Amino acid sequence: MSDVSRRDLFRALLGRSKDEAVQKSVELETDNKPQEPIDQVALILDKFCLAYQGSFCSVCSEHCPEEGAILVTQGKPRVVPDACTGCQKCQEVCPAPKNAVFLVATKPKQGMIGKTVGETEPEEDKEE
Repeated sequence: MSDVSRRDLFRALLGRSKDEAVQKSVELETDNKPQEPIDQVALILDKFCLAYQGSFCSVCSEHCPEEGAILVTQGKPRVVPDACTGCQKCQEVCPAPKNAVFLVATKPKQGMIGKTVGETEPEEDKEE
């Protein structure tokens, strides 16, 4: 057998030298641009949440550091988006087998689809 690795074979097929590949990986590692923080808000999916499945559970609201961010009404938790800070504490403590708490962006990040739902115009206004 020859001493050619799969990595070297793919480099040869793609036309990259070993030095180019090493330089590219170094560039990716040293690209330390400070990323802007993403504004997030918690979202509870009822199909995974124990409280919506008939069990009593209020762990997310008990551990939430923001007063009034997660309200429990009729035994079911509900996130108040204006009060939620996106701290991820509720996601960390959720005891459901499939975590019922997800964090979603409140505004699109750069590179995401250009318009949010509130910014789109109705189709009838565009025709005129």
